[in-house]
Amino acid sequence: MKVCIIGAGAAGRSASGRVRQLDELAQIDVFSTQSEIGYAPCEPPFVLRGIACWDDIFYPDNFFENRNITVHLSTEVTDILRDEKRIIAGGKGYPYDKLILSPGAIPSIPPIPGLDGKNEFTLSTNIADGRALEKIIPRYTSAAVIGAGAIGMEITLALIAGGYHEVYLLDMMENILPAGLDKDMASKVERVMQEKGIELVLPASISSVKSESGKKHVILPDRELEVDLIFLTTGARPNVELAQKAGIEIGETGGILVNQYLQTSDPDIYAAGDCLENWDMMTGSKTRRLMVTTAGRTGGVAGENLTKGNSTPYEGTLMTFVIEIFGNQIGAAGFTERLAREKGLDVVSVTVSSPTSRPHLGNKILHHKLIADRRTGTLVGAQVISEEIIRGTLNELSLAISEKVPLHRLALLETPYSPAVGRDPIEDGIRELIHRLD
Repeated sequence: MKVCIIGAGAAGRSASGRVRQLDELAQIDVFSTQSEIGYAPCEPPFVLRGIACWDDIFYPDNFFENRNITVHLSTEVTDILRDEKRIIAGGKGYPYDKLILSPGAIPSIPPIPGLDGKNEFTLSTNIADGRALEKIIPRYTSAAVIGAGAIGMEITLALIAGGYHEVYLLDMMENILPAGLDKDMASKVERVMQEKGIELVLPASISSVKSESGKKHVILPDRELEVDLIFLTTGARPNVELAQKAGIEIGETGGILVNQYLQTSDPDIYAAGDCLENWDMMTGSKTRRLMVTTAGRTGGVAGENLTKGNSTPYEGTLMTFVIEIFGNQIGAAGFTERLAREKGLDVVSVTVSSPTSRPHLGNKILHHKLIADRRTGTLVGAQVISEEIIRGTLNELSLAISEKVPLHRLALLETPYSPAVGRDPIEDGIRELIHRLD
């Protein structure tokens, strides 16, 4: 079997590895427009913060070589000839039996009047962007970051680590990380950010931007911000131009339309990663999900299905994420309370702060917000903030949401306890939520 994979990011890498696991004889060709691949796409900001160097964030150089996977770097795929089952890449033709589209996403530029490209930057998964910023950031001392999602947060942290004395973080929503946090939870982190010298402009209504005397001016209704640089971190759009050119169906959110096996409207072509139209696991409503973990999962599912014949359905996303900000780990899964209500759910929520251990053993606090569907009595969202590691708690909550575990069942779970480790800190929230539902 001949398999061509367009895109060598997390989805393409995962897909190629899974195909090789299942078919030792498959001919696998991976195509990338980039000159370097194999890095973890969410890690360049850590290099910009001085926490790592470029060599630290690359996967082993021999990943593709050891699996007998041919990689074509700096090679653009310009056409998919579906009738001939052949692609044109770098001016040459490559036949395929199965094809995976994983070209990722393209940073979105907001329609702000006055943007001219001068000292205005985005950050994509292309490591070339990160290398360029590594040279540019040290030359200046002030910046405005437009977009308070995960990428905006990472850029902001990099600027503070780089010694910037003026950093403004702006977003049209009323709080940071609006896709994962409600205002009551976000405010706990926003206070810490303000103490570190970051000025939050939330919500922000940007009238225009102008360049003047080597400076960038962000014009707001009541003030004007003068900075050296502007970072545009307002999201990304699925890279679907090649799919559209080939006549592959695009979904309502702008991503490539796929079925539960990640198969496109062409049965011999699959899609994975940021380019596809995702759906949320709770209601099945269509959404975009631009996260490296989701890209890796969908890549593996697509690789398995094209090899084994649509045996593994993809169930959608819980929109789970985690980030670290000034020593605080912040994570979420499922809907925010705001989004749940927008989707028409009758929800009840509770916000609780519980110690993770006994006072004489550190007494770190874990803040958590639980959101439940009144009709089903199950969780549809969770948000967690703590100075402790939250991965275990977040995984527990993600599983409860995905499996629709009744709250009364969660309250009866047998969980471990030790004075040095503490008890399950979400027990208080679950019991309070049950009380409110009753």
